[in-house]
Amino acid sequence: MNMIRYAYDKFLQNSHVRLTAYFLLVLLPLVMVSLYVNNRANQIIVKQANEQNMHKLESVMNNLELTVQHVDVLFNLIATNTKVLDIMAIKEAEMSPLTIVKYSELLRELGNITAVSQVVSQITMYHAETNTMISTVFGGRHVEEAAEQTWIAKLVAQASSQTSVMIPERTNGNLVSAGQSLTPDTLSFSRLLDRAESGQTPSLMMMTLHKHKLAAIFKPLLTSQHTNVVLRNREGHVIAAVPDTVQGSNTKTELERLKVSVDSPQYAWTLEVMQPYEDIYEETKPMRQYTYLIIISSLLLALFISWGIYNRIAAPLWQLTDAMKSLIGGHYDIQLKTKRKDEFGYLMHAYNRMAAHQKHLIQDHYEQQLRIVKTELSFLQSQINPHFLYNTLNSIYWTAKNYEAEEISEMVLNLSHFFRLSLHKGKDTFTVAETIEHLDYYIRIQQARLLDSFQVKYKVQEACKSISVLKLLLQPLVENAVIHGLEKKQGGGLLIVSGSIQNGFLMLSVQDNGSGIQGDRLHMIEQALHEIAAEVSPLSYLKASDIGLYGLRNVCSRMKMYYGKEARLICTSAWGEGTTVTMMLPVHEGE
Repeated sequence: MNMIRYAYDKFLQNSHVRLTAYFLLVLLPLVMVSLYVNNRANQIIVKQANEQNMHKLESVMNNLELTVQHVDVLFNLIATNTKVLDIMAIKEAEMSPLTIVKYSELLRELGNITAVSQVVSQITMYHAETNTMISTVFGGRHVEEAAEQTWIAKLVAQASSQTSVMIPERTNGNLVSAGQSLTPDTLSFSRLLDRAESGQTPSLMMMTLHKHKLAAIFKPLLTSQHTNVVLRNREGHVIAAVPDTVQGSNTKTELERLKVSVDSPQYAWTLEVMQPYEDIYEETKPMRQYTYLIIISSLLLALFISWGIYNRIAAPLWQLTDAMKSLIGGHYDIQLKTKRKDEFGYLMHAYNRMAAHQKHLIQDHYEQQLRIVKTELSFLQSQINPHFLYNTLNSIYWTAKNYEAEEISEMVLNLSHFFRLSLHKGKDTFTVAETIEHLDYYIRIQQARLLDSFQVKYKVQEACKSISVLKLLLQPLVENAVIHGLEKKQGGGLLIVSGSIQNGFLMLSVQDNGSGIQGDRLHMIEQALHEIAAEVSPLSYLKASDIGLYGLRNVCSRMKMYYGKEARLICTSAWGEGTTVTMMLPVHEGE
């Protein structure tokens, strides 16, 4: 079930698989028709072979019956030959010289008959009185083996005055025959010799056909070297087989065979031919091979065509799809290379032009916005320096009136350090450590101005000292803490500047123990900071009617421009206790 689901998903997702499946589906009727025609041709060939074998069997059976009739004629000639009858009438139990002479005369008579006949190769006479075999092949021989005596006695008991076929028998794997006259590849017949005297043991006549005669009779049936012709009696025992590869009913064959048989109307036997199907299909083998070749070629051609169509149609679509995905992901430099001049070539060239145009528009828009942001940022930062310079010069003025020139020179020195670090070769950012150093010069000036009425503490973690922050972010916060908080305190003022990293944010805070902010004023500050964070343009704070929050608005606006919407400015205060202003800057944005 999973394999079917997987194949179905591939069919839906892959154009190449669909094209191949469609081509194979078109070829399926052709393949089925070809296989059906091939199978039908085989059936016709088998039917024709069956009919031909049946006609041949009937013809061979007629020839075989004529041969047997010829053997009957020879048996009759022997049975009516008076000289033969006289010789076979000998009653002696032991062979005397006279008997031997008569046996010699019998051999001459039998030899004359075989010389005349072109069918019979051997004539054998069995004389029961003397238990002697007389053959035109091996002469006279006394039967001594018990197995052969038993076989002859059985043969005599079954024989009659009619011609009957002899069936070879085997004992312990050895063929038992009358003087080796019976072999599986020829035919032997037997018949009792009729004699006038009664009471004597009957004699037996036996004739064996020439092997070439039997082969000539069966030759029309032997269409190939694997074809077998078998002659059986009614009980199914093998009388003769050509070639000698079939023994009885336990025939070993590795090939499937077509079996056709016909019964003799005159004799108690059946003639059958077994022909392998491979030999029958031999004539149609080239046609089958051509059919299979056409099927395989069609399948390969379908795969080749589907692959070609896929490369010409689906592959450019995949290239366009990948390019579109890259374009959506922000990669505008991808250009499709193609030399095609068809519709797909036009689409790919159109994509290249679109991507280049899109890149040009985005770059122009980005650069324009970047210039606007840099201009706004520079303007905001420029608002800090004149404002601070004014306050500093005012402090120097009052200090000069109250103190000697030494303190004034120190303040001027700290002021020079402050401006030197503020300029810092045009850099927009400082590390936290550099920011604290820069801030310390400003705080010294304020401490000198306020006659050391407040102390400062730095609580900055080592982990955040190397992080870069936008310059002049802390200075306005410290300035507000000194002017609006600590300056009104007569003594015991404390300013705490701290820095830490919490949950991916750089936390920079300025805390004082000054007069604090009243509730209404604090609410107004929080609302103003919220409005600045929600405004689209950071410079919108300049339009605000309330100019008393200039420093906080400036810091909040620059934070939004540089760090994005994640940056936050939090102000908390308690009237009469002090104020804390905290900046939350995302570390990854600062980096």
